[in-house]
Amino acid sequence: PGAKCVSDLLVYPLKSGAEVRVSEATATASGFESDRIFQVTDATGKFVTPRDTIAGAHQGVAEKLFQVRCFLVPGELFTLSSVARPDLEPRSFDLRAGSTKQIEAVILGCPRPNDNKELLEDHGDEAAACLQQLTGMQGVRLTSVGTRYKRVVMKNSKQGDEPVASDCPLSLADEAPYLLTSSASLLDLKRRIFWKGEFRASFKVDMRRFRPNIVVHGTLPWEEDTWRTIRIGRSGPQERWVVFQVWQRCGRCIMTTFDRDTLKRDRTLEWLRSFRLRAGADGQEASAQANFGMHLIPVQGCPSVIAVGDTLEVLERDDAREEEWRRTFGPAWALGCTFSLGLPSGL
Repeated sequence: PGAKCVSDLLVYPLKSGAEVRVSEATATASGFESDRIFQVTDATGKFVTPRDTIAGAHQGVAEKLFQVRCFLVPGELFTLSSVARPDLEPRSFDLRAGSTKQIEAVILGCPRPNDNKELLEDHGDEAAACLQQLTGMQGVRLTSVGTRYKRVVMKNSKQGDEPVASDCPLSLADEAPYLLTSSASLLDLKRRIFWKGEFRASFKVDMRRFRPNIVVHGTLPWEEDTWRTIRIGRSGPQERWVVFQVWQRCGRCIMTTFDRDTLKRDRTLEWLRSFRLRAGADGQEASAQANFGMHLIPVQGCPSVIAVGDTLEVLERDDAREEEWRRTFGPAWALGCTFSLGLPSGL
């Protein structure tokens, strides 16, 4: 059996913005500290994401959000920049100035009471102007979680899995405090794309398409589907562990089709759907999900540090998910073994 460990940690202080890779992060009940704290909100009070580049007021420019990077020092300052605008210096804003005002804004996620509206903090005209300059989106505002923000995890009717409790706090993430993916699953997807004859595309698809918080190494492809409870941490004199419910699969959308460097779209979602499409829990054809990664809810050990190199231990597997995995991807005895498969160099 191969040792499972954390190979990468990422946070996204700005929802839909560029990833910030870290060597360690503080795990809290609502997600990693600094993860999904800000969102872009339009003049009507609705969230803006790169999906809006397809149609609407921000058509043709919203995908630039993927390249806006936000660095956050909680309680002190945040900095905005974009790899697409090297001509603009990173701009910092002082969180201690107390210049925000509360607004009601719609947040992307599962249906919730009050039409998904929550109280957020608007960071003022200067931050809005900076964001507009970086993205080319007119009229957008930078908003964030504030003292009156109260949002919890909700059941997704398309997936059908119950969260561990009804009061699990949630950042501005769509559905869950954490998203876990595995390098083996990405490699398997790239392999399948390669053998479809899409050679160039197989090299272009990377983990940024799937926006995980925790990437793990040492699993079989899609083995993460089978887990029910895991813990991540380390033993020794300074032992620390965070226990997670492996709650539900993460259904994928057109966000996966954008190349993060060129911002051009490809057929990644189509290729994923070719072998990962799963009927929705409500039985509706429109609810079918192409899944990549697992949503996690922490149940014990927070707050605690999680670091690259930490061990992942599977405490419990889900019988139904394991049987589904066995039918689709391999014999049950293989679970827990190290994935190794000859592939073209570079994949």
